[in-house]
Amino acid sequence: MELPNSDDRVERDDVRNTVGGLVQGSVVQANHVAGSIYVCNHESRSAAYLGDPDNWPLTADWDPIQAGVLRSRPGADDRGIPPYVRRDVDEQLRSRMMAACDHGGLVYLVGGSASGKTRTAFEAMLATMPDYRVAAPVTGADLPAVLETILQRQTRCVLWLDDLERFFGPGELDPTMLAAFVRLRVPIVGTIRTPQYDLLNPGSRSSLDTAVDSSLGPRAGIGARVLAMVEPIPLPRLWTQNEVGGAVGEADERIAEAVEHHRSYGIPEYLVAGPSIWSEWRRAFDIGGHPRGAALVSAAVDLQRAGLPGPYSQSLLVDLHEVYLEEQGGSLLRAESLPDAFMWAAEERFGITSPLLPIEDGRWLVFQYLVDRTEQSSIRSPVKDLVWQRAVEHAANDHDVMAVAVRAATAATVVSLRVAEQIWHSKTRHPTAEIATIAAYNLGVLLLETDRPTEARAMFLQSAEGGEPRAAFNLSILLDEAGEKVEALEWCRTAAEAGYTQACFRLGFELENQGEIEEAEVWYRRGAELGEYRCATNLGNIMSASGRRDEAQTWYSRANELGDSYATFNIGLFRHDSGRLDLAAQWYTRASEQGSAEAALNLGVMRNMAGDLVEAEKWYRLAADRGLAGAAFNLGNLFGGLGRDRDAEEWYRRSAEGGHFISMRILSRSAYQSGRVPDAIDWLEQAAALGDCDAATTLGEMYIELDRLDDAIQPLTMAAERGTRDAIFNLAVLYANRGDAEQAQRWFRQAAENGDIDAVVSLARLQFEHGRVASAMWWVRRARTLRSYAAVDPVG
Repeated sequence: MELPNSDDRVERDDVRNTVGGLVQGSVVQANHVAGSIYVCNHESRSAAYLGDPDNWPLTADWDPIQAGVLRSRPGADDRGIPPYVRRDVDEQLRSRMMAACDHGGLVYLVGGSASGKTRTAFEAMLATMPDYRVAAPVTGADLPAVLETILQRQTRCVLWLDDLERFFGPGELDPTMLAAFVRLRVPIVGTIRTPQYDLLNPGSRSSLDTAVDSSLGPRAGIGARVLAMVEPIPLPRLWTQNEVGGAVGEADERIAEAVEHHRSYGIPEYLVAGPSIWSEWRRAFDIGGHPRGAALVSAAVDLQRAGLPGPYSQSLLVDLHEVYLEEQGGSLLRAESLPDAFMWAAEERFGITSPLLPIEDGRWLVFQYLVDRTEQSSIRSPVKDLVWQRAVEHAANDHDVMAVAVRAATAATVVSLRVAEQIWHSKTRHPTAEIATIAAYNLGVLLLETDRPTEARAMFLQSAEGGEPRAAFNLSILLDEAGEKVEALEWCRTAAEAGYTQACFRLGFELENQGEIEEAEVWYRRGAELGEYRCATNLGNIMSASGRRDEAQTWYSRANELGDSYATFNIGLFRHDSGRLDLAAQWYTRASEQGSAEAALNLGVMRNMAGDLVEAEKWYRLAADRGLAGAAFNLGNLFGGLGRDRDAEEWYRRSAEGGHFISMRILSRSAYQSGRVPDAIDWLEQAAALGDCDAATTLGEMYIELDRLDDAIQPLTMAAERGTRDAIFNLAVLYANRGDAEQAQRWFRQAAENGDIDAVVSLARLQFEHGRVASAMWWVRRARTLRSYAAVDPVG
């Protein structure tokens, strides 16, 4: 058979698949199919589609299933999508989307595979931008073309990135690309599954970035950097009582059934049959069930957990499944045949999906819900040692091997850590510099987490010299901890210059502490522009301190959009200071909803001043429950004013336990007045140990009253050295009574120089007693001068 020449080829546009009189896309014709059929096209969108925004659907017209919403079983209307039930995150999500419409920016949800994140994001997008075009690229490689189209056509559109991890890469979704879309004020809506987010999102250890990189080579670190630039919105798997209450009474039979039967499952999970398939899989190991089919599913689940992407060959699943079958009882289970096992695993449940999903060429995918649910299970078993070995052997390329290493390091078993270390160690010598660089970074993280900081430092140095900013940042932390401050700051600067936002914040913070305010402002600004909310907040603080209040409010607003409750609180302070109490209360309330204890405290103060003690108590309690000692102190004052002394003492005690000096002094005074002198001394000692000079002075006076003169010296000296006038005079008197003229003169002189008349007189007397007449007369004249000043009435 000869291949057709170029003149004989049929153009793709001339191909038509006709079924039932309708023109279709891909068509599969078969006599009988066991299970689901998946037709996959991994190519990016065509240039014609990407270049013509008129091809992009309007949000209001877009099919949610095309957006990636999981299909449920058909309802009475024969649709696979039930009505939407509002989630608690809707208000926050829609507010962030509206801000993204105005300023551009990424808004993304993090949740489990069947938590409802895609549907929630879709509905929020529908509510906030119904008349926007939707650009929905297939891969990150499509993004430059989308950007070019928006730039040329000035199209008002939203960029939809379901499963964000598919789009990360250099020249794809990276910090530069994200910034380019933001400059064009394009809202970007995304979702990402919790396991993928946890792998990519940087963790912390002594301020170090200890997230291993699940990407490879040119993709190294990009996903982590993008995610770190924007505060995520988590979507819990389980619905709250408020959300369930919103679903109660829903006419749709699927939702009504899910509300009644979901129990410990999430309602979206129930709607896509996840819990039912999970339960059937776990029961299938029983005698009389389908133990071999269940073992095949277990093998696929663990391969996915090990980081090896599917689909998996049938021979690999057959090879591994015996381990699971033997673990559950082996021959005692009387397992079914392999053909029957695969048929059971591929059988479609509820018209939705199956535990194993058949792909072409005898390969298989696994229902993702089973993987996520296994990871979330409190009784999850570790991935089998043999699975780690097979995952490495069957990895198709360097990328897959590196992904296995990431999962192995995360699993943190003896075998998996050894697998990860071996993989990364071998890749540090890879001929491709990008691969060697990220392998060295990941190995450095592993070595650090296994308490080998010296080896980790060497790996971070190799990776930093190769251009990995997170390695440079980690190296700067280790150098700083070793006391090598100058070199540490230089590596931090290197990371910041590469656009690593944590480094921008740390560099700005260090420079600000050194008094280099102008340079600190430069780095805070750069970090803020890249989406680091701490930089935006600190930039606002610098501008506020220098009188640039309008600019400060702009950056506080930006930090608020990025999810910083401290910035939201600061906007409330601006409104409060300008007398706009109504607006201040709104911003304080928003900050409190984001978890700000200070905002709750200020709301309590505002209500207290307005005479609404019930509301004041509510806000004070909230702030106190969040650990703010000042709020507990205010509650003590509130109850004390109402004559509820027992309640007041309880809150003063709680405030004192949180380190509040004044509360400690109040409790001490109360104990002293009731004759509990040891308790009074104990409270004062605690306050003095925390640096409270007033408490130290009172403690010294109490010791003198109790004739414990030696004990009085230490607290009085502490307060005197910090300039407390009563402590200075009392310490001088104490030394004079003990006959220590040198110390007495020292402290009387300091008190006299501070204008204390009694100290001047005492110092003059001491000078006379020691024969220093001229000096004594000078101090006498000084005393007369001070008395003459004191006798003059102040001018009002």
